[in-house]
Amino acid sequence: MTSSTPFHLNSAKPFAQSLASLFSKKELKEELNSGLNNYTKYQGDPVGFAKEVLGIAVITDDVARMLESVRDNRVTVARSATGTGKTYGAMVVSTWFYKCFPDSRVYTTANPHENNKLLWSEIGGIAAKQPALFSDDKITDFNIERSKKDFITSLTVPTTGTDAAKEGKFSGKHSPYMLFVVDEGDTVPDFAYRGIEGCMSGGLIVRLLIMYNPRAEAGTPYRMEREGTANIIHLSAFNHPNVITGEHIIPGAVSREITVQRINEWARPLVEGEDRTADCFDLPEFLEGSTAKRMKGDGEYPPLIPGTYEVREQPFHYIVLGQYPPQPAQQLISREWVNLARSRYEAYLSEHGNIPPAGIVPVMGGDIAEYGADSNCRCLRYGGYVPPLLLWGGMDVESTGDRMAEEHKTYDVSTTYIDATGLGAGVAPHMVRLGCSAIGVKVAERAPKDCEFGTFRQLGDQLYWLMREWLRTDNGAMLPPDEELIQELLTPTYMITNGVVKIMPKSPTEGKVCMRDLLKRSPDRMEALRMTFFQPANLLFPGRA
Repeated sequence: MTSSTPFHLNSAKPFAQSLASLFSKKELKEELNSGLNNYTKYQGDPVGFAKEVLGIAVITDDVARMLESVRDNRVTVARSATGTGKTYGAMVVSTWFYKCFPDSRVYTTANPHENNKLLWSEIGGIAAKQPALFSDDKITDFNIERSKKDFITSLTVPTTGTDAAKEGKFSGKHSPYMLFVVDEGDTVPDFAYRGIEGCMSGGLIVRLLIMYNPRAEAGTPYRMEREGTANIIHLSAFNHPNVITGEHIIPGAVSREITVQRINEWARPLVEGEDRTADCFDLPEFLEGSTAKRMKGDGEYPPLIPGTYEVREQPFHYIVLGQYPPQPAQQLISREWVNLARSRYEAYLSEHGNIPPAGIVPVMGGDIAEYGADSNCRCLRYGGYVPPLLLWGGMDVESTGDRMAEEHKTYDVSTTYIDATGLGAGVAPHMVRLGCSAIGVKVAERAPKDCEFGTFRQLGDQLYWLMREWLRTDNGAMLPPDEELIQELLTPTYMITNGVVKIMPKSPTEGKVCMRDLLKRSPDRMEALRMTFFQPANLLFPGRA
């Protein structure tokens, strides 16, 4: 498997400086002005283009900052609350770039594709309202073009094929003027960003805009913010004119009513003497005394009192504030442990290369695809050393068993442990018939009660905890450079109820937040690693016969 790599792009000069540099070359200046309409004068003024050409009366301050950031910066990350106009702003910046630059190419994408339809609904809406602006364009579903080299089009994130093939969907696009717009960017896989990065290595003016709601400190947009490789724009409901004024200045956007409802339902005022925590925010003055109809329709909430509030429901952070929720106190695996394991791997790699430790026979964990978008994954572990994981598609028991058996024999594995949920139930028996030592593990079964680390709801929860303890306490634990694995490891939380440890579920259950909700995919890599910590009962639980 090609391991995930962080997305790095060099900072670009501010727009005005870079454009002046271009115009210093006579041939480029002629190219910019020959055969173009009069919209070139808006190349440095996307907000003016929105108001004077698109006829948009109100552009919020946050959206204006997003437009100007795309103008000035090679990469812009828009971290947004919901209903603040980021998608409408993406329509503006896409149309501005397409109409103001010669032979420009604008590519939009989102994951899942349904989210891309929201942006294209806005693009289609402005095309309908401004027919003269698009009179020379051919307009079809998810595509507007003046020519084969001058267009706005949509890219669908593929769900099948190898990583290299999927990356190819986004690579090989070259033009002097290009803009990539990525919505729900925290759910777009790394292969898409690798493809886009390759496209941005040349060109005169090439830009990338990534938009998303900051649900968790994971994924490519978060890494770019953490590493300083993008300009960050923050869009908050508290900055929106509808919320500030209490009027519906921008129809369809977030309102004061819904914001006040969310404060009442998802937060509470601190009492005198209570300490402020990372979960707190200060109520804006313009919301003091505000009230709203109760969500259930039975009267009104009491007026909001001034002061500091504590968030009781984590979605408030990203839905209203446009901020990452604070790292939960009961996060299963800390970032510190993961960073240390990554550092050890890099140190080992520099000294030994991609050669596993001598004299250690590996165990192998296997996670089997449950749905069409899921992947089969195998993970080898040589004591503390975990080499890059391998993923592939397909949901056929026999072919998956054949592939697992081939991996088992290639690496001389002692025992392979397969998650025996659903289709996985047939893989280990198939491997045994092929001469492998393989065990199917029913992770949903009740966990044994005599584990030294406590009492767990299910065997799968216990295996997660053993993986946690390995990362927390083993100074030899090493993790490969796989960003999706790291994202998965940092996602689950846990709770202890009546002395029983419960890990965040993978799939939706009883309306609770699950890993699939946060990751927008299955945690295949982490589950394969988890399986390597299973051992027969008499070894894992010494008190059992």
